[in-house]
Amino acid sequence: MKKNTTTKKTKIKYGAAERRLKICAVAVSLLFAALMLYPLIFAVSSAMKDNAKIYEVPPKLLPEKANSLALVIDYSGMEFADEEQMKDTMMQDNVLAMFGINYKLSDDSIMEISVYGVRDGKTLFYSRAHQMKLQLEKDYGIYAHSAVKKEVLIHGDRYTRACDSFGYEFDVNGLSRTAPAGSGMAHAFQTKVTEVLAEKYPLSGSLITVGNKTNHLLNLESFKYYLQMPAYIYPKNEVIARFGFLTFVMNSILVIGFAMVSQVILCSVSAFVISRMLSRKAGNLVLLFFMGGMMIPFASIMLPQLIMYQKMGAYNNYAALLLPFLYPFGFYVYLYKGFFDQIPGSYFEAASLDGASPFYLYKAICMPLSKPIISLIALQTFIGNWNDFFWAWLVTEDQKLWTLNVALYNISNNSGTKQNALMGLAVVTITPVILLSILFSKQLKQSIMASGVKG
Repeated sequence: MKKNTTTKKTKIKYGAAERRLKICAVAVSLLFAALMLYPLIFAVSSAMKDNAKIYEVPPKLLPEKANSLALVIDYSGMEFADEEQMKDTMMQDNVLAMFGINYKLSDDSIMEISVYGVRDGKTLFYSRAHQMKLQLEKDYGIYAHSAVKKEVLIHGDRYTRACDSFGYEFDVNGLSRTAPAGSGMAHAFQTKVTEVLAEKYPLSGSLITVGNKTNHLLNLESFKYYLQMPAYIYPKNEVIARFGFLTFVMNSILVIGFAMVSQVILCSVSAFVISRMLSRKAGNLVLLFFMGGMMIPFASIMLPQLIMYQKMGAYNNYAALLLPFLYPFGFYVYLYKGFFDQIPGSYFEAASLDGASPFYLYKAICMPLSKPIISLIALQTFIGNWNDFFWAWLVTEDQKLWTLNVALYNISNNSGTKQNALMGLAVVTITPVILLSILFSKQLKQSIMASGVKG
C-alpha cells in the first residue's frame, strides 16, 4: 500500500505575551504609517480649501462644505434700446454680482456662483464661475492690481472680457435653462448677498432669488484651475499661455523618458563589455571607474559642468536637460554586470560557434534575459529623476523649458500665489510617483529579488 505522505499544517498558538507584542507592533506600525501619510493628507485637504480658509489658525484638517450660489436677477419692465444693450446690462450685473460676492463674502466658502437673467418669466442670460476662476482673474488676469469697486469692474471693456472668460449664454427668445425657483435650494445667504449688492455693487436689474446648496465636487474642481494658473502668471509665453501646467508635465515626461531609455541601453552595453569582452582585471578597473563616479559630490562638479555646457551651446535648451543622462549610472552598470555574470557561459559559446557577433550576443541573449533588471532600472530612474530640481533650475531660463519642480519653485516665489493653489500643484506633481509606486510595487519587489547580484 502507498503511504500517505501528506502532512497537516499545524497552527502556531501564541501565548499571551506574544499576542501583546504582536498587537503593539501592529499599533506602532499603523501609527508611523499615519504620521508618514499625514503631510500628504494635509496637502490634499489644503488644496481643496478656499482662499480664506487656507489661512485659518489653527488650521483644520478637513475643508469646509462647498457652497454653490444661484442668483436670479429680473429685468421685467425695463426698457432697452436694442438686444445688444440688454445683453450689455446683464453682463455688467453678472460681473458685479460675481466679483462683489467673491470679495465681500470670502469667508463663507462660496465655491460657485451662477447668475440667471430673467425677463417676463423667460431665462435670457446665464453665466457660471468657480471661485478659483474669479480669483485668477482678480490676481493675474483682467482685474490684476485693481480695486474691487463697481466703477473698476465695469470700466471700459473689462466686464465683457470677464464674461467671455467665464463663458455665458444669452438668447433674447429664451434659453433652455430654467432659473431656480427655490425648490431644493436653501436661502442662507439671501440677506448677506442682498445687503452687499445693494450697498457696494448696485445692479440694474432686481435681485429676486438667492439660493444655495452644497456641492463637494466643487472642492475637486479647484484642481482644474490650479493647472490653468501658469497661463495667467506667464501670459507672454505663448506655449504656457496655451497649455498651462501641462507644459511642465510634458517637459518632465520628455526628460525622464529620455533618461529611462538612455540608462537602460547605455548601462547594459557598458556592463556587457565589462562582463563578456574584457578580462576580469580590466573589467574590474572599468567598473571601478563607473562606481567611483558615484562618490563624487555633484556640488564639486556643478560649476565646471555648467561652464562646459554653456561653451558647448547646451544651455537654456533641451540639450542641457538631456545630455547628463548620456553618462551611465554606476550602480545600474553594477546591477547589469552582476546579472550578466550569472548567465551560463555555454549560451555564449554555442552562439559564438555559430558565428554570432558580440552585438548579437548582447541583443539575443543578454537583453531578453534581463527583463527584471530593465524594469527595476526603468522604475528607479523614473522615481529618482521625477523629483530632480537643481540641475534643471541651473540650465533653464526660458519658462517653457521648466520641468515640474522648477515650475513649482518659481510659482511658489510669485507673490500672488495662494497656499491652496501651491498645495494643489504639489499634489499634482507627486501623484504620478505615488501611483507608479503603488501600481508596480509587486514588480519592483520581484525585480529586486530577481536581480540578486553576487559580490
